[in-house]
Amino acid sequence: MYQILIDGRDLYYPRDEEYTVSDAVVHLQLNDSGSVEFGLPALNPEYGNIKNRISMLQVLKNGKEIFYGEVRESEKDFYGTKQVYAVGELAFLFDSIQPQAKYQDKTARQLLETWLNIHNSQVEEKKRFYVGMVTVHDPNDSLYRFTNQETTLDCIREKLCEKLDGYLRIRKVDGKRYLDLVTLQEYGKICEQPIEFGDNLLDYSENVSASELYTCVIPKGARLEESPIEGLEAYVDIKSVNGGKDYLYSQEAVNIYGWNRCVVSWDDVTEPANLKKKGEQWLKDNQYENMVLELSAADLSLLDAEIESFELGDSVPVYSKPHGMDRTFPVQKLELHLQNPAEDKLQLGNSVKLSYTEQNKGNYQYFNQQLESTRQTTAWLQSAIDNATAMMTGSKGGYKVSEYDEKGRWLRDLYMNAPSKEQATQVMQINMNGIGFSRDGFDGPYKNAWTIDGVLLGEFIKAGSVSAEKLSAEYKSSVTNQINTTVTAKFEVAENLISAEVKRATGAEVELAASLKVTSELVESKVSKGEFGSYMQQYYNRVLIGFNNDSKYVQITAGAIGIYDNGISNSKKRAMFDQNGNHFYRDGYYVGKIGTNQWKQNNAHKGLVFDLEYPGKYMTWAYKETDGATEYSTIWTFARSGTMYGSFGLHAGCDIDMHNYKIKNVEVENLSAGGYKAWDGTIPIITDIQSNGDGTITWWRGTVNVRTGVITAAPS
Repeated sequence: MYQILIDGRDLYYPRDEEYTVSDAVVHLQLNDSGSVEFGLPALNPEYGNIKNRISMLQVLKNGKEIFYGEVRESEKDFYGTKQVYAVGELAFLFDSIQPQAKYQDKTARQLLETWLNIHNSQVEEKKRFYVGMVTVHDPNDSLYRFTNQETTLDCIREKLCEKLDGYLRIRKVDGKRYLDLVTLQEYGKICEQPIEFGDNLLDYSENVSASELYTCVIPKGARLEESPIEGLEAYVDIKSVNGGKDYLYSQEAVNIYGWNRCVVSWDDVTEPANLKKKGEQWLKDNQYENMVLELSAADLSLLDAEIESFELGDSVPVYSKPHGMDRTFPVQKLELHLQNPAEDKLQLGNSVKLSYTEQNKGNYQYFNQQLESTRQTTAWLQSAIDNATAMMTGSKGGYKVSEYDEKGRWLRDLYMNAPSKEQATQVMQINMNGIGFSRDGFDGPYKNAWTIDGVLLGEFIKAGSVSAEKLSAEYKSSVTNQINTTVTAKFEVAENLISAEVKRATGAEVELAASLKVTSELVESKVSKGEFGSYMQQYYNRVLIGFNNDSKYVQITAGAIGIYDNGISNSKKRAMFDQNGNHFYRDGYYVGKIGTNQWKQNNAHKGLVFDLEYPGKYMTWAYKETDGATEYSTIWTFARSGTMYGSFGLHAGCDIDMHNYKIKNVEVENLSAGGYKAWDGTIPIITDIQSNGDGTITWWRGTVNVRTGVITAAPS
């Protein structure tokens, strides 16, 4: 049973005639504030007590709090019903700003506590947080971070959650609100209530990707010292323990999807029996590591209090015989319809990224080439040292020129291979902003530089020449200069990141820059000029395009193109084009689509459809009456009952000219013509008059039946 409280008082209680709401929906998501929305009728005793930015809403499930937050919107519709929208308490962290600062050699807990203290100093008591459990760590527990006037929530999510794979969890103990930063595995419980595909729990599922679904796997173990084929390496296989076959398969999956084979390596496994076990486990579990499930499932805890409910962060067992799948998925997102639980939706999926070490154990990539690359790096580094030594000790001299401005103040020193900067091709420039080196003359570009903000730009810094441990310990301990994360060039080697960026400067007023960043999962490019710039991020499963002076984004995934407004999240999604058509979203709602479909009773009939999803209240055609109009006038609208027009159906906003075509099978109500209302009734008439031949006459009577101004029956 669900309840809603407003400032501790009843607002909604099931089956109460006064304390009632309509269409109440709670949205919950990991590392997100969540929201609740509903319609509040005027008869509710708390109708006049809803105040934006003041009122606090609480949602209870069987007496346990599942949502607490602040009312942000409460607008009246045409019928006087207030449409109430509230955000969760994690959004309180949006109400404070972190100042510009540098933090060095800090643990995750120290940073979180520092930022929460700053937040608490800027907000009232009811919006304060206190540091709780922190179980995520940097390998050296020595974090190096900058803040630059971000909101506290953006700061925590970007600099701790995303970097350390951490998840924010709110706990309340003795009236105090604690913020935990934990791993996904520690966030929730192992839910005993399973979801079984094809069983009574699952109504439908969406976004179950089969692009990397395999029905057959060839396990490959450690490399053998001897190979039966000269020139090729041999590896431990499972033939000796698998009836002579080197592969494993799921018969159920093969029956549906056919044969789809892949090779998976475990280079630390030397025993065939152990290798077979790993292959079997991978076939039913590990290959679904990156799968995301969006589904509707009945939460049986609403019917039986003894059954565990689905909660955010829980690990839920999922079984699918057709896929050969048997594994648990964490609950990433919940959509709870308080008055209609049959419409509840869950998003299950594991967003934890594999580290280089974990990937190596599963051997999704072959590292023999990387070993060879390491040897090459060592040779390259020694060569570079020898070359630098020769250049510095073998110099035969050059030219030095000092330049001053019109007031005699020093501007720069130039060290060149020619007497003037117009002639020089090799230039070292020293000015108050740093030291730069150019091999393309005075105008640059300066691809190698050491700037005043502490940034060292190295054109030939090679991936693998600096270890992550040396970067985090030796280097940071010896260098105290500021390393600004917003500069246009940096080099960083970390557990799962190798990045390189290059800056091109052509003048004080106009800057043209381009950078390239490559990681194991991301390719990012950026081009900018002056204050305007565009960038593209290419991940293993999507491509994101954006602009720094425009908060609009385009994201390309497998078979789909998405349009976003002011951020990449479900609440910011506006449109998605895929094989089913053009899908439209608004404020986190899936409104509907324009696409193709086929007739249910006869799939030979194909057609174009305009589909309005359940959250969508209306579908309309509209136009601008004038060139300068700021809104559109509706001319034809379909509306649900209880919305703008009150009644279900099509509503006209202009005259309809049928051009003498027929309207068939019509029942007419409230007809009027020429300003006169239609009439219902019976009109008596004389149908015939005849002479009797004796000076008298006989006549016959009849009636004309009229309904809403239309003659429905008359004598023939």
